[in-house]
Amino acid sequence: MCNASIPSTPGTLSASSMSELPIRDTSPSGSCGCCAPQQAAERSATTENTVTAEYLVTALTCVSCAGRVSSALNALDGVQDVQITLVPGGISTAGVISSQSLSRTAVQDVVEKAGYQLTSA
Repeated sequence: MCNASIPSTPGTLSASSMSELPIRDTSPSGSCGCCAPQQAAERSATTENTVTAEYLVTALTCVSCAGRVSSALNALDGVQDVQITLVPGGISTAGVISSQSLSRTAVQDVVEKAGYQLTSA
């Protein structure tokens, strides 16, 4: 577990905004993320030039954790952007935009090497 603090400014962590490291509060009451509802299982959508997929990640406790997962996913071939919706102590979502479909195995491998786990719910 890391000792980084989580900023209180709502938002989403993306590779293009790593200097700000904002997060989005997904809890129904606006309180802690531990009470946030479970997010939908892995989803993906394809447009003409990009593939968008969402992966559920456990054990992210802070912005530094989210940054490690974001960096790991950005290292995969074809990845154009990563958006992390951090739910400290719960199940966070990693949205990945890429130029090609990514295998779940490849995504799982880089997430695990970063020290975290994918889950299906």
